[in-house]
Amino acid sequence: NVFMMFVGIDLKIPLFVIGKPGSSKSLAKSIISNSMQGIRCPDGSILQNFKQIQIMSYQCSQLSTADGIIGIFNTCRNIQHKTGSNVLTACVVLEEVGLAEDSPLLPLKVLHPLLEDSSYGSEDVQDLQGSPVKPKIVDENEKRVAFIGISNWSLDPAKMNRGIMVSRGDPGIDELIVSARGICESSVLQETSPKG
Repeated sequence: NVFMMFVGIDLKIPLFVIGKPGSSKSLAKSIISNSMQGIRCPDGSILQNFKQIQIMSYQCSQLSTADGIIGIFNTCRNIQHKTGSNVLTACVVLEEVGLAEDSPLLPLKVLHPLLEDSSYGSEDVQDLQGSPVKPKIVDENEKRVAFIGISNWSLDPAKMNRGIMVSRGDPGIDELIVSARGICESSVLQETSPKG
């Protein structure tokens, strides 16, 4: 998850991370957010060679709206534009994006143009009051923002085909044994290391 998020953000390739609760989706996001600080990284860190990232999260639910999703993309674009896209990459993270699929307002329809050509909205998308959301045309030269969708289950193929999907299945017995041994060995090393 960490590697794919790193690559997806740096190259601005939309990424969907799918997995059961506890499969390190949000942990990977936190690691990336804390590590990718560009020139603010410690001296000698290889991460100094990469742009700083700014992650803006949006918690999806059945009450999510197209306006909310467009708003978070606008916020990221503004941050990236003000800071400079050569220094910073802004990243939209839709947490629990699968929950928004059940919304009667169909807020995820705005993802189609946002992930493909960075244009906003669709004429048949509605806000909370049932009014159409008017699309805003983005200058073609404006830089894209990075995107990560995090969900416990897969979305419909029309959305998933607009990015890369990373899915972590259930670990096998062999993987669980290797993990348990690694945890136990690490624990023993910590107990026996000299305190200073």
